[in-house]
Amino acid sequence: MQQMPAIFKNQLLAKLSLADRARVVPHLAPVNLPMRLSLVTPGETIERCFFFESGVASVVSSTADGKQAEIGIIGREGMVDVAAVMGGASSPLEVFVQMPGEAYVIATGELTAILDESRDFRRLLLGFAHSFLIQVSHTALATVTLNIEDRLARWPLMSCDRSESDTFPVTHEFLSLMLGVRRAGVTDALNKLASTGLIATSRGQITILDRTALEKRAGDNYGVPEANYRDLVGD
Repeated sequence: MQQMPAIFKNQLLAKLSLADRARVVPHLAPVNLPMRLSLVTPGETIERCFFFESGVASVVSSTADGKQAEIGIIGREGMVDVAAVMGGASSPLEVFVQMPGEAYVIATGELTAILDESRDFRRLLLGFAHSFLIQVSHTALATVTLNIEDRLARWPLMSCDRSESDTFPVTHEFLSLMLGVRRAGVTDALNKLASTGLIATSRGQITILDRTALEKRAGDNYGVPEANYRDLVGD
């Protein structure tokens, strides 16, 4: 039997009752999450679910002609994939590791069986699923209402919340995907935020210098999803 950790870093697993810990832990296995590891492939059966202890996953939507955009991120506050929690066998979305880390993995069949047994565990994961929907809706809102710099300001804040660090790795290629703009637009937006002292950039990483000012720059598109998560799941 898998030894039960004293403390989970994953905020969902950390909230399990003793009874639910006894149900869930025997089916968990620790795994490393290298960068770009595919967790969910569009249209394929979701065979495993991941509860992040560290690292960040990117959830990406694609068009038939290959255009892509990030619609959300998931870290230690949640799990992959919410489609399995909602009863879906597969998803049209792609999920891959954007920041490397560690997770506990469980077979989807085992997870759904436990959800059928435990109303509290199901309520907890459905709360996360709903909060993720709010995050996705604010990503869509940001895309149509904010300029590139303000949209970029939101992403480091969300990443910082999930990585427990003010500095994290990121590439221009990924930021281009996240913002839905060309790499030249990413460089220009980064330079503008850096010139005002909000962030610092170096090859392959971003550091938050002034979180309060960065939150102000991001506006209402940062904070509402986070508050919704606290209401549904807790601190």
